[in-house]
Amino acid sequence: MELVESAVEGIAVLSPCGERFQHVNRAGCHILGRSLEELLSSPVADYSLPAAGAGPDAVAVVSLGDREIECVPAVVPTPSDEPVRIVRFRDVTDARRQERRLKAFSRTSASIAFAESLTTGLDSLARNVRHASAMEACTFLIMDDQGELRQVGTYGDYPGTPDYEDRLKACRELGAPLLSAQVFETGKPVVVEGWRELTLADERFAPLHEISQRQSWHTIAVLPLIVRGNTVGVFNGFYLKGSQPSDSDLAFLSAIADQAAVAVDNARMLVELEAKAALDERHRLARDLHDSVSQALFSMTLRSRAVQMLAEQARYPMPEVTAGLAELRDLVQGALAEMRALIFQLRPETLHEEGLISAVRRHAAAIEARHHIPVHVECPQHSLPLLPEQETNLFRMVSEAVINAVKHAEAQRLRVHIRCEGTDGRDLLIEVCDDGQGFDPDAPYPGHLGLVSMSERIARLGGTFTVVSAPGQPTTVRALLPGVLRFPDDVTKEGTMQ
Repeated sequence: MELVESAVEGIAVLSPCGERFQHVNRAGCHILGRSLEELLSSPVADYSLPAAGAGPDAVAVVSLGDREIECVPAVVPTPSDEPVRIVRFRDVTDARRQERRLKAFSRTSASIAFAESLTTGLDSLARNVRHASAMEACTFLIMDDQGELRQVGTYGDYPGTPDYEDRLKACRELGAPLLSAQVFETGKPVVVEGWRELTLADERFAPLHEISQRQSWHTIAVLPLIVRGNTVGVFNGFYLKGSQPSDSDLAFLSAIADQAAVAVDNARMLVELEAKAALDERHRLARDLHDSVSQALFSMTLRSRAVQMLAEQARYPMPEVTAGLAELRDLVQGALAEMRALIFQLRPETLHEEGLISAVRRHAAAIEARHHIPVHVECPQHSLPLLPEQETNLFRMVSEAVINAVKHAEAQRLRVHIRCEGTDGRDLLIEVCDDGQGFDPDAPYPGHLGLVSMSERIARLGGTFTVVSAPGQPTTVRALLPGVLRFPDDVTKEGTMQ
């Protein structure tokens, strides 16, 4: 009965016929919004819980006012051959509402914007625009989180080259007047005849000369992608000589740019919503684990110690039992430490309150205390100017790398190195090094799923992820994120290492 009362989900004991309550635990009273006395005097049907005829272990979701309750009926056998009918239930209102929002948003976003991905959708849109107009080629450029214009959708011969973005960036660094950047900043469309010839005559566009010389386009039209008053990218259309766009063409392209802007905005909002849903779910799991499993483990620790003391004080000592209880208590304490670490992984409050540096230090300290492996952290003293999404992904990459080293590498020592790099100090380098047994990064290995996850996280932030290791050799996991730091003018960029 004590376990029933301490449960975090509702548990109701029903009468044999299933029509009345015989008992409801505290959590169940809270979920149903009634006192135990009120429930005992009310029929089960008033609360839409499964009736007497409901099959055992049949999960059902019922409505209770504006809330949704998930119920699982069950029949528990007893020695007296009179089985007890119970119903387990929990409030799933928020979870199901979030699920419906995500599904509705996904359907809306997909129907408006893209089939499989934003790139696929904009590639298709670019193809349709190219076929419906007189342009030679076209491309969509979207501003990413690092403040760079990235090619997301393109069709035609120009500028369809893998290194186009790098060449564009090199032109900007040479001081070239990029029309894409100009239109992005002003939000006004621009059409320039003879732009190809102008760029070929300007050495500031030298990185693009090799590509432009192979093309025959003459005029460029650049239109902004604006949604809800914000410019999210630009559309570039390339025309042959004598086929520059008319006013009606520009009106058509403006409508296409609006469609693309909505697609970009929907895609970004969808990513944010999914990230928020995942974060909310992690927080819910952390709360549930803390309120149930963690508390139960702590109680087991106290009880095992109490029983151990009684065994030690018994009239006829039983050293085997005492030793077994001591081992049991150590196991429970270890499980409790692991559970607390898992809760911190799910909901690292330090990360959101104090930033990446503090969260990494606390995680390192927890690893040292739990596994007795020294973890040396070298990082700037000041906090890093990162967005919350960036901090979350970087912290999880570091924690995954550390856990992999502890579980798979048999490491005796770990080092976490966080450093600002680059000529302007805006590049971020993160390394996790161990002195373990190493492995072949290209071979099948239990920890490789974590490597894939880390690589995907860093790729989402626009960085590069590498693993340097070999059997019998130390391992270094490295992430380099160029231009990710946005320091205010009054903060030193290099930071003091400690």
